[in-house]
Amino acid sequence: MFIKLVHRDTLSVEATVERAPNGDLLLLCTCGGTGEPQIENRVLSFRSKDDGKTWTKGTQIHEEDGRAHYQTETARIGDEIRVFISTHDGKFLDWKNYFLSSYDSGETWQKHPLPELDRFAFVRGKVDLSNGEMIFPYHAYPIDEKLNEESKRENRPAYLNAIEYVENGLLVSRDGGKTFERRVAFYTMLDESFRNSPSCRFSWNENTVVELKDGHLVMLYRLDRSGWLWRSDSYDYGNTWSEPFRTDIPNPSNKPRLLKAPDGKIILLNTPNANCGLVNRHPLEIWISDDGMKTWGKKISLSNFPGMYSYPDGFIDENNCLYAAFEFNRHDIYFFSYNLNEEQ
Repeated sequence: MFIKLVHRDTLSVEATVERAPNGDLLLLCTCGGTGEPQIENRVLSFRSKDDGKTWTKGTQIHEEDGRAHYQTETARIGDEIRVFISTHDGKFLDWKNYFLSSYDSGETWQKHPLPELDRFAFVRGKVDLSNGEMIFPYHAYPIDEKLNEESKRENRPAYLNAIEYVENGLLVSRDGGKTFERRVAFYTMLDESFRNSPSCRFSWNENTVVELKDGHLVMLYRLDRSGWLWRSDSYDYGNTWSEPFRTDIPNPSNKPRLLKAPDGKIILLNTPNANCGLVNRHPLEIWISDDGMKTWGKKISLSNFPGMYSYPDGFIDENNCLYAAFEFNRHDIYFFSYNLNEEQ
């Protein structure tokens, strides 16, 4: 196990890491301000040329327009690095989505619209399916222009609107990411505990998907205040999904991440704690299943020191090595690598 501090700031959240075409590691995260959402939030890129041992200082990758910018996914598509970004007014109002593309390993970036999911939604981790399709899970919120304008007039952040549901779905591409189809999987209905909350009336579902075998997809997501991860299955490459159900995997309302290793094992990055709240985002663990998520035969603790280990994310390379990042106490970004062959 190798762990390295990459960056410390008044705010450092939502780290993602990917291998660039030239072999460098790129780590993207949202920094700036003292919390999120805030108008000072910006997306920074960090680079390592020695497999994570040392990292450059952060560089802002998007234009400066006075708005908040927040990244949720960094994906490698052939020779392209693609970063999905949401921009807003600091209160998740006037929320728009776009993506940045780089064809020179993250040195320069070009901005592109995302018309299939242009507003009030977050894009999550890419999965390449066995049928040749590419999918990006997303979770979206039913805020129309009328409600957006009303919220602005009343100085009310978007997440204090009493919405009835969260839309969970997939962006599906059959042409290598040139175009997408927006495919709704199911809706998470929110009860009175959400609609009457004084602090947040959204559930940040942060769904993650893995393909167990040809056509059989599993989606896990956090359902805030429940204390557990929830699950839905698809047996037709994500066209239809089962009724979601609560799993026996504890989660304190924190983003999970599913990954599939080259040897077929399923990897889950999670903070298995059934007590909800930021302060309960520990321990940080790697769970490994060799039977298609029926059981988790191995559980590796990265750290059980009390603190907020949030939003672990990364990838597994062809040598069965896990490269990932996480945030600690919303100020520190850490990178880690772990050779999964050690668990054979």
